[in-house]
Amino acid sequence: MKAGSIKEHLKLSFIYTAAAAFSPVLQVLIQPVYEGNDKLGAVDFSQLAITELFTSLVFAIALFGMGNAIARFYYDHEPGSASYHRMVSGIFSSILFRGLIIAAIAWALSDYIGLLFNQPQLRNFSDYGIACVITGLGRAVNITAAALFRNEKKILSFILVSMGLGVFRTGFQLIGLFFFDMSFIGYINGSAIGTAIVTLLILVHVYRKSGFSYDRKLMKEINRFALPLTQYSIIVWALTYADRFMLEKFPVDLGIYNTAVTFAAGIAIVLQGLQGANQPEVFRVMSQGISKHQEEIRQYCNILLMQSMVIIVGAILPTMLYLHFFYETEVRQSLGLIALVFMRSILRTQFIIFSYPSYFLKKTRIFLLLNSGVMIVNILLNYLLIPYFMYYGAIAAGLIADLIMVAGIYFYQKRITEIDWNTKKTLVFPLFIVIFTVIADVIRVNLGMNPFITASIVTIVAFGGMAYLYKVELTSFIEKRWKRF
Repeated sequence: MKAGSIKEHLKLSFIYTAAAAFSPVLQVLIQPVYEGNDKLGAVDFSQLAITELFTSLVFAIALFGMGNAIARFYYDHEPGSASYHRMVSGIFSSILFRGLIIAAIAWALSDYIGLLFNQPQLRNFSDYGIACVITGLGRAVNITAAALFRNEKKILSFILVSMGLGVFRTGFQLIGLFFFDMSFIGYINGSAIGTAIVTLLILVHVYRKSGFSYDRKLMKEINRFALPLTQYSIIVWALTYADRFMLEKFPVDLGIYNTAVTFAAGIAIVLQGLQGANQPEVFRVMSQGISKHQEEIRQYCNILLMQSMVIIVGAILPTMLYLHFFYETEVRQSLGLIALVFMRSILRTQFIIFSYPSYFLKKTRIFLLLNSGVMIVNILLNYLLIPYFMYYGAIAAGLIADLIMVAGIYFYQKRITEIDWNTKKTLVFPLFIVIFTVIADVIRVNLGMNPFITASIVTIVAFGGMAYLYKVELTSFIEKRWKRF
């Protein structure tokens, strides 16, 4: 990889990451505005967790893998050609069609869906169901547009889409809470209105440029590619939200746990920006021949993993301090969970890296098979562990599930490609950090230690290890900077 290519890649990584980070960062920054003794507490946050459960399911079904599909099939069409515009228009039209079907089903079955829950407020699904559908559908349109603009290298459009959603959604959430209802109902309805405005603007732009069309032959190929990814997304949804569903009968614990997970989700979205900048470059190199360009592939993946670990580990202590100083209710207790829940993002980044060959070679069936097995294990572990260990049981189940996924995709990609990974950087060291953090927290809980102590130790060990492991890259970087002065 040439120095100029690395510089350009890092520049794009920073831009895409900053834009993608804006919305999740804004979401967590405003939480103290509506959290407090006379505002929302842990029980209210547990109800927000359930609305996110439904929103994310709508998102997964409406999206139908179109974010990945538009990123992959972009390389099969000449940008600006008639077939390219048919692809773009067909993809967005299919998302809208699925959204309408989901809305109809949610309206028809609202009385039955509410029976799934113990909390009386959640049983009235008709009060918040359609708002969840609108929010999830809008999110699907937004992420597909972001993937399109990213591949087209339209940086300004990507920034406007990413940041626009954050501004409008957050703004209307606050309006819903303070001027409509200080509850999860006001929050989700405000979110739906803000998301809908951005979604309409995106659709107007897309259809003005690409027109209205639906090429059945083309979409059949795209849907064939996307179906296993959609099945995978739904399984990931079950993996992600099974714990919250089972914790719903323990509202305070769910509120505490969901707050920590919300911060972790913010970090995950930041990492998606890195991955979004990384994926097109890796696919571009793979298109020139995987076996002939292994070194470049490894470099891009090593950069992604290093950047991800720096962000994940570097965010642990600031997040804990933020929760300590700005939160009032039981929700503040979530600071003790931050280090553990952030570790899942390291495992998921490994999974993304080892998934690249499967995505590029269009061997996506593995995601269905692998995640089906992991989903069963995860649900079983949540069922067994949560009644005894509450949110610690949910965290343990999630980490074990993610570890199985990493192991599974790692061994599968070895069968379909011959990439000679640097195992110390891509496998051993990241797993060491995860295991070290788990052991440190087990000791902390049993000895009643201050969570800031163990989090500080984890941070020092992780950054020390990265400095040693990437000393060549760091030395080269420092030398180049020194010469400039």
